Amino acid sequence: MKKGIAVLLALLCMVAFAGCSGDPETQFATVNEMEGVTLELKEDTLKATSGTFLLTNGTDAEISYRDAYHMEKKDADGHWKEFVGTANAQWGEETVAVPAGETVELPINWKNLCGSIGTGEFRLIIEVDGNPIAAEFTRE
Repeated sequence: MKKGIAVLLALLCMVAFAGCSGDPETQFATVNEMEGVTLELKEDTLKATSGTFLLTNGTDAEISYRDAYHMEKKDADGHWKEFVGTANAQWGEETVAVPAGETVELPINWKNLCGSIGTGEFRLIIEVDGNPIAAEFTRE
């Protein structure tokens, strides 16, 4: 009887965890459609819980980005899946201006929203003047 209850509890736990493990599909069907604006990972800054990104405004006008981000990982089928912690995050109302022709460093610590990332293909997305701008990177 005790073994039967233990097996039943183990099965229920497996089903519960399997239902929570799937990350949602991306909400960003298109990214990087803003001419002259790029986001890239700064060389030698990637860690399991953070990275520094460079946002470059190559336009002739000032741009503004929201002080929030979304993090995604590419699955085995080549689809982007958003980390649950950032999928549920709301874009902040606060914006930061970047003058024309300038590059700013964005130190991003995703530990609280995503935890540590393992290996794979990832992208970090920020919103610039209402447009999603993404930096794709690989962690080996």
